[in-house]
Amino acid sequence: MSKSINFVGDRRKRLTKTQKQDKKIMGIMINVVIAIFAIFLIVLGLRVFYVFRVKSVKDEQISVKNIILSHESVEKEYIIFAQKLKKLAVFFGKRKDKQEALVFFSEVFGDEVIVSGIDYSSSDEDVVSFVIKAPNIFVMERVFTTIDSVDVASKYPNITKKNMRRSSTGNYTVDLTVILVAEADLVGSQPVSPNSEGIQ
Repeated sequence: MSKSINFVGDRRKRLTKTQKQDKKIMGIMINVVIAIFAIFLIVLGLRVFYVFRVKSVKDEQISVKNIILSHESVEKEYIIFAQKLKKLAVFFGKRKDKQEALVFFSEVFGDEVIVSGIDYSSSDEDVVSFVIKAPNIFVMERVFTTIDSVDVASKYPNITKKNMRRSSTGNYTVDLTVILVAEADLVGSQPVSPNSEGIQ
């Protein structure tokens, strides 16, 4: 019996093998494409997420800025109001000090001396001015002695006397200007006693 060569069978086997290899390669290529597409989707999703986050932050910044700007006028009014209150507190504090000075000088010179012509309207300086009226020169000398005394000088060291004059009735008047000094300045300006040096 003669042997026959089966070329068709061999060819089919080779084609089947090639098809399997092509199919395998195609599967790998499809997996690679799917992987690349998945990575692309992930990157695109992250980009969209971060763009959204940045937009949200910017929108929040704009919203906060608008809120701050809307309260700017209120803040300015508050600052102005606070400054006015501070100035009023200082002003009334100075007026109180000046009134206390007037009470002090009204009492320290005695009943024979009249304090008049009071002016404590100066707001720039802590200054109070008034006129001292004495019935005679002897009482006026006592006024000057009192002004130069330790009790008065320690409390009000800056006193200016000017325009002393005598009226036709024999009364004497003199203008006094008192510069008020803070208590801390008074303490700092007091001389140190020699006996107090070196004491532990």
